[in-house]
Amino acid sequence: MRFNRFLKDNLNDAVRLFDPSRKADLFLKSFCSERRIGKRDRVWLGDRFFFYQRHRLFFDRLAGGSDELAEIIAKFYENELDESLSARIEKLKGSGEFDALFNRSFPQFLAERIGSRFGESAFLWFNSKPAVHIRVNIAKTSVVEVMRMLESEGFSSVQSPLSPCGLILDQTQKSLKNSACYNEGLIELQDESSQLVACLVNPETGNLFDACAGGGGKSLAVASLFPGIKITASDNRTFLFDEIESRAARAGADIAAKPFASVEKLKFDTVLVDAPCSGSGVIRRNPADRWHISAGSVAELGRLQLELLTGFSKLVAAKGELIYATCSFLEDENERVIERFLKENPWFELLPAAERLKCNLPAGTEFSDVVEGDFYRVAPFHERDILFGALLRRNF
Repeated sequence: MRFNRFLKDNLNDAVRLFDPSRKADLFLKSFCSERRIGKRDRVWLGDRFFFYQRHRLFFDRLAGGSDELAEIIAKFYENELDESLSARIEKLKGSGEFDALFNRSFPQFLAERIGSRFGESAFLWFNSKPAVHIRVNIAKTSVVEVMRMLESEGFSSVQSPLSPCGLILDQTQKSLKNSACYNEGLIELQDESSQLVACLVNPETGNLFDACAGGGGKSLAVASLFPGIKITASDNRTFLFDEIESRAARAGADIAAKPFASVEKLKFDTVLVDAPCSGSGVIRRNPADRWHISAGSVAELGRLQLELLTGFSKLVAAKGELIYATCSFLEDENERVIERFLKENPWFELLPAAERLKCNLPAGTEFSDVVEGDFYRVAPFHERDILFGALLRRNF
């Protein structure tokens, strides 16, 4: 096992200094930069840091607040347990505590919701490490051509089960951002479930407003699938506009990033509200996020989501459509929000997501794993994140 005082001290410090309210990947990037940690050690540190976040209750119990924590994480990760550590683990198994601490290492609120909705087997899936997904910019090239280009650069990939523009990469330590495909705007990192949100868009849409665009990932997906749609992207974090415009330029997409004030009196055929949410559906990808999800935070998010959906619905043209999406599996942020919105805005109606997916996906695609009733709702146990979507039409 590769382990020394330098690695031990930095892993202990990373775990101790991390604030769960921050994004773990950004924290770790800053942490490693400040300490001038090299690439090989960054990979070592990142793997074990996120392993700890997935099983925090277990490791905290074993370490008991001592400076053994980093060594315990490393030994367990490498499956190189010494006699003392093995005995402590066996004791937890004998008392029946192991599963609750290791597999069900979630806040109680979240553990109850996962268990009640998906069953006990879901905890293993939520704690698994997801694959790397990419979206091919089919406005510029083909999936087959990108697979060939990636193979020439040492990347192995397979086509995504559902997305017509998705690829799944085999695990590799190489960075895609150094590949010609990325630099030429032929690919973007994007999970298949997120790609499929773009397939909820009406292909006859003339103009689309992406209200909570973030870095522009879903706008770029729409532009790739439907190059004829005029797209306006916005976000209250206006500092992200440079990123949106940079990514759009690389992709050859016509996306205008504008502040809310400049569009509040306009009407759009389609408005996409990819609402801020708990991120409960993507905790495989962001395992540290589980530690700030609570009943209180979810209730507050539900109020914000309804407020955003109601506000941006005013930008939908007559007979236009409103798409609501989250990366959460919690009904409080999904079905309950849509129910309240429709009750307060009866001029909107819910459309079946399956019908739109059938329209936009290749003939014969089996997509039962991503629909539930009239909603776009991704099921767990597959190699894709859990997302939710609702498609609404304004009747006048």
